[in-house]
Amino acid sequence: MKKNKGITLIALIITIIILIILTAVTINNVIRTDLIGFATKAVENYTDVAKDEADKVDELVGITDNLGVGKDSIVKAGEIVTETKKDNYTDVTGRAATIPAGFKVSTKSSEQYIKDGLVIQDNDGNEFVWVPCYYADTENTKPDGTAEDVQQYKKHTYEDQTDTECVTVEKGGKGWKTFYYTSFKDWLDIATQKLNNGVIEPDKDAYGNKSVRDYGGFYIARYEAGWDETTVENLQGGSTDYIKTGYEEEKTKRNITTKTPVSKPNVFSWNFISQQNAKTVSENMYKDSSSVDSKLVDGTAWDTITNWIATDGEKIVTESTSYGNYNDTNKSYTGWYAEHVWSSQIKAAGGVTGWLYASKFNSGSIDLQWKKLTVDQWNTKKADIANANESTDTTNYNLDTRIEIPTGSYDEFKLKNIYDLAGNMWEWTTEVGDHKDKVETTNSGSIAVFRGGCFNYSGTDGPLCSRHGYHSSSTMAVDIGFRVVLYVK
Repeated sequence: MKKNKGITLIALIITIIILIILTAVTINNVIRTDLIGFATKAVENYTDVAKDEADKVDELVGITDNLGVGKDSIVKAGEIVTETKKDNYTDVTGRAATIPAGFKVSTKSSEQYIKDGLVIQDNDGNEFVWVPCYYADTENTKPDGTAEDVQQYKKHTYEDQTDTECVTVEKGGKGWKTFYYTSFKDWLDIATQKLNNGVIEPDKDAYGNKSVRDYGGFYIARYEAGWDETTVENLQGGSTDYIKTGYEEEKTKRNITTKTPVSKPNVFSWNFISQQNAKTVSENMYKDSSSVDSKLVDGTAWDTITNWIATDGEKIVTESTSYGNYNDTNKSYTGWYAEHVWSSQIKAAGGVTGWLYASKFNSGSIDLQWKKLTVDQWNTKKADIANANESTDTTNYNLDTRIEIPTGSYDEFKLKNIYDLAGNMWEWTTEVGDHKDKVETTNSGSIAVFRGGCFNYSGTDGPLCSRHGYHSSSTMAVDIGFRVVLYVK
């Protein structure tokens, strides 16, 4: 018995030693072969595949039972429209919309209801959302149909309007919140002017009135205008061209009119483009279309959308921290992101000055809230993105990092099925005007307006309803992009 116990104890000790050796070998193999990284990647891939499968199921459900499509609707989900006809689409609640030729209604049932944001798509996958409204000469004119969410669409007057700095404008007026300028007007081109009784005046039909008057609404891009080279798919391919980018290089590369914007998810926004060029590329997006005019979104369209969203609660548009990517958004993000290093000068002649350094694209998990950096951290990061041209110290600078994400990254940032109206990027509009400290001289040197907040701002100071105007229309910035609007011809 004692001998057997002794053998058993020795066997146990040997077994433990063998297990320890095997464990060490296994750990070594995991480290050497990056099995942990492989497993992490596998989880990420599984998550992506699961989302894709869920989307496909949603699409199949939408196709098979058309939950949101009315039984008498001429247009069915997923079918490309060949002829534009007024009210050719009806949802199950009786609300009507006009689907232009060359587009199709989403096959996802959650995107087939007009009140919640009807989504259409072109053959290239660009998506837009129908904004229901009606054209009225008087406040008491009633809209057709039973759509209680339909609002009056304010005429495009294209006249100067004076606002007081930093005052919230009455809801329903031309604008909600005004900063840093004293007056504005929507930009007019010679091409959109006509002679009327010897007087040259704007052709207002070129700015959406016809779409609203004849068809009852217009379309807004579902996503911020995207730079189609910098997509999540391209970044996953590992091309070093997309991993690092220089500030001056991007300004030169992106401020052009020879590319076409996209309105798609998982694409980084087209920033570093002036208001002038954003206007041009917006108009070029569907320049050959016989059914729609594409434009840079104007002030009246933005305010119409703002009022529509505010029917779900006015706080959404006046305090938008929870509805967009801001520097105070309390969220953890996982995926591809662009990291921007920010140095704001505390003491400087003429006031506070700041620099945004160009991005480095990374993949992983990170908090969207701005994070204060030590001098060593800041110097390391700015050197890492090849932009080490500023020496700083904490006695004279605040140093931090701020995060830009691809458009459409969060469903929580979706309002009426439109993504990222609040936060992520400021968005140019056609509005130009006088700065409180500057006087407009020519179109090329005018002060342009942008809306909706950005990753470099807080959700309180830059909510969805905000309107800022202190940059020249030729300005290019890392935190200013744009969005396209479609008017039915």
